[in-house]
Amino acid sequence: MSSSDADQPPRRSASSAAVTLLAVLAVIAALWWGRSFMIPLTAGLMLALLVLPLTALIERLVRWRVLATTCTLAVVIAVLVLAAGAFGDQLARVAGRAPDMISLVAQQISATDPGADSVLQRAREAFRELDRAAERIAGTRPLIVTPRSKAAAAKAADAAASAAPPPPVSLSQTATVALRETAVSGSGVVIQLAADLTIILFIAFFVLSGGPPLANRFLDLWDARPGLRARAEHAALECARQIRIYGAVLLVTNSIIGAAVWLAFTFAGLPDAAGWGVTAAVLHVVPYLGMALLTGLGAAEAYLAHGTLAAALGMATFVVVLSTLLSTLVTSWLQGRAAKMNASAVFIGVVFWGALWGIWGLLLGPALVVLLKVVAEHTRPGQRLARLMQG
Repeated sequence: MSSSDADQPPRRSASSAAVTLLAVLAVIAALWWGRSFMIPLTAGLMLALLVLPLTALIERLVRWRVLATTCTLAVVIAVLVLAAGAFGDQLARVAGRAPDMISLVAQQISATDPGADSVLQRAREAFRELDRAAERIAGTRPLIVTPRSKAAAAKAADAAASAAPPPPVSLSQTATVALRETAVSGSGVVIQLAADLTIILFIAFFVLSGGPPLANRFLDLWDARPGLRARAEHAALECARQIRIYGAVLLVTNSIIGAAVWLAFTFAGLPDAAGWGVTAAVLHVVPYLGMALLTGLGAAEAYLAHGTLAAALGMATFVVVLSTLLSTLVTSWLQGRAAKMNASAVFIGVVFWGALWGIWGLLLGPALVVLLKVVAEHTRPGQRLARLMQG
């Protein structure tokens, strides 16, 4: 055997690794570039798998698949409307009390006595002394006013006025512009979200109304080799089971967070503690980002109620600790135990999908990581990846 033949397997291994890496990068680029299509498609399929048992139950009663699907999605829409209403009411309430909060902050700032010997006060006095010294050194000389000097002075004044910096913008003007821009961008986000939800509901409707015939036609795509269709069917059933487990885990953790926030707000003497508990449960649907928003809203509510920064900081700390324990630890642990996955793999997967698809990636990320492991387990090339993600 020649030396070139001995070196052939490592070359093939390196070439295979390079091809695999390029394929993975190509898939990631395609997911990012086609996210406007992939996000509604993925969310619609997940929604169909999640509510499939409810559709089957209603179909036994009404004996008509399309009507059962319509009733199921009507329930989903009602839940979404109630959740949006609960969150919108709390957000509008905090926004309506924002002027009171700004006034309270202004009063606390104006009541603060920096002291005569503070760094700011001594710096202002030093600059005043510097200005007076510069005026004494420069001095003033009487000028003889002539028509020519008058014209030159007028030109110099005009040049100075045009070269002068614009007047400083007040804080209220800056806040007004920021609020206007936020309202415009927020309206665009709401419109985009409504469009995505409409597409998601339509996809779920057609998938659910297709029923078993659609599933059988999908599985027939893997009927080329013996045993391949059986593996595909087992993988599809396992994916549906994991989606429902994820929904159950999300329901349990959101209920715990809602109850904890309700008790904390009641103990702190804040108004509408039950409404804040519902809002916390709604916001926790989006991992990390939702709880960050709740932290800011809860701190603002505590500051408005008690008028101290200590109360706002205490409430923010409680929400952060609660979200860390439940979102990062409990949710990842429950999901990992249910899917027999490593909790770190779930967390890293959520970060990856969040960076790729934004808020939708954070929402769908935990389920997508589990589905990736299920698919990897039922394919020969993905066995190594499945073992790496296994808990």
